[in-house]
Amino acid sequence: MIFPSRIDVRRRGGTRTRPVAAAVTLAVCTATAVGVSQASGRTAARAAASPPASVAARQIPASAPPFSRPGTIVSSRDLGNRVFVSAEDGFALATTGLGGGTTYPAATVNGGKTWRIDGPEFHVSAANAPNVVTQVGAASPATYFAYGGPGGAESVVVSTDAGKHWWRAYMPGVPLAVVYGPVGATGKSGLLAFVRSGPTELWEYTSTDGGRRWSFS
Repeated sequence: MIFPSRIDVRRRGGTRTRPVAAAVTLAVCTATAVGVSQASGRTAARAAASPPASVAARQIPASAPPFSRPGTIVSSRDLGNRVFVSAEDGFALATTGLGGGTTYPAATVNGGKTWRIDGPEFHVSAANAPNVVTQVGAASPATYFAYGGPGGAESVVVSTDAGKHWWRAYMPGVPLAVVYGPVGATGKSGLLAFVRSGPTELWEYTSTDGGRRWSFS
């Protein structure tokens, strides 16, 4: 995927142009395509002319048999992108052959020696393209998130209790980057998502409640 050198970031109060590096380079520099570029194109084409004021998430139900249960050990060779918040605690995406090629959240609490499934399936191959996530991030040993990213679709999934519960929001476009830090005028910590709404335009959405609701900022 080729990015323009500058993009228009649309926020409340107007549109401003900023270098791509300031908006998305942090997350996309290690992006890995997963063969769903056509789904990404369809998502971008469906993006509305005006951004919705808010996007509500729904809790992802627990996996049903025969899919793997949380706690199941996964091989490191099944892991994709991963992130560590300490020497011991890390989060990754695991795609296994169980269930016909399924992507799960995976976590480690021993520095990557052992990885275990840490929640329900995020995406089942060839079954639900809008759920495809390719990138991961973390704010603490309890707060993990994954999102479409380049090559993915419109999903952002967040857990704030170390994988016990996960929330999925469908953004009005492809979330190219999601970062954790101060958001809004108050500087309260939360999640900031840059959502691609067109070839050179991004919308900013923020969440301060663990990804349960996202507001156009």
